[in-house]
Amino acid sequence: MKDYAFAGAESINRAIGILVALDQAQVNAMNELMIDSAIDECAQEYEKALADPSYVPSKEFIVRLDDYLALGGQQ
Repeated sequence: MKDYAFAGAESINRAIGILVALDQAQVNAMNELMIDSAIDECAQEYEKALADPSYVPSKEFIVRLDDYLALGGQQ
């Protein structure tokens, strides 16, 4: 992981937006399933972050979140 610092629910929400856009543009079914799974995971983490502003996801999720945000150039 680079120097990315989790910035709360808004970071997850941005990642969901990026993943939804990728999903809508996707024509490969396997890629769609992988993106859908990532969206589901982000949605679960987003709900947790909204419910508790002090919530911090696992380091593994934060690494994936950083990657998702990088896809959209929104780190």
